[in-house]
Amino acid sequence: MKWRLVDSDLVEPAFTVAADEAIARAVSENIIPNTLHFYRRNVSTISLGYFQEVEKSVNLEFCRQKNIQIVRRITGGSAVYTGPGHLVYGLAIDETILPNNRNKAFETVCGAIVLALKELGIDAEFKSINDVLVDGRKVSGSAQMRRWGIVLQHGTLVLNNDNNMLSSALKMDLAKIEERGQKPETYVTSITEITGQEPDLEKIKSAIVKGFEAVFDIEFEKSELTDYENKLIKQLINEKYGNADWNMKR
Repeated sequence: MKWRLVDSDLVEPAFTVAADEAIARAVSENIIPNTLHFYRRNVSTISLGYFQEVEKSVNLEFCRQKNIQIVRRITGGSAVYTGPGHLVYGLAIDETILPNNRNKAFETVCGAIVLALKELGIDAEFKSINDVLVDGRKVSGSAQMRRWGIVLQHGTLVLNNDNNMLSSALKMDLAKIEERGQKPETYVTSITEITGQEPDLEKIKSAIVKGFEAVFDIEFEKSELTDYENKLIKQLINEKYGNADWNMKR
């Protein structure tokens, strides 16, 4: 079975969250095949979960001082700090492919990231509900939505990271961090820290593709966003993701 692979690489934050929704809608309407989308945000960004209250999740004054953008995605989960040093994958697939149980669905998709890291010589493990850990430290987290007959899951693989920036920009869940025996400044690790060298982005993308192909027994065919998706992305940025009313809503 052929699935679609799209790689947008470095793009603006509003584009990323709009693209997630546009691709999910296009898959749900059978306009495009099941799709894996790679991107990196071109500036430092906080991505809020759909249900989060911004004041409880983000240090707004720090973000203003450091020019950190804030966007709100359509999936749930916690706020994450991302930028050019974070590779994000968005997977939009027919919901019948994954288990109905949310935890099992997360485990299935995150299993592809675990396989990808093993391909890169990194021993990783899935940690319920939605994280991938290396030596007890988070290297990838994910969020999910089940709607329109599809599952949209996206996750972040940390290539390079500034933990001081992360812990200053976010109001982190200290109980969860302490439960794992970590501190805010060491809770998240990165491929650079793990391997001791600058990551090869294309090699990492290739490993992730192989991981998903193995988990779902499919093959990817690389393509571009369709005219339908590009038009919808522009509309969603204008009407939703480019507006403070959406991104900063309580």
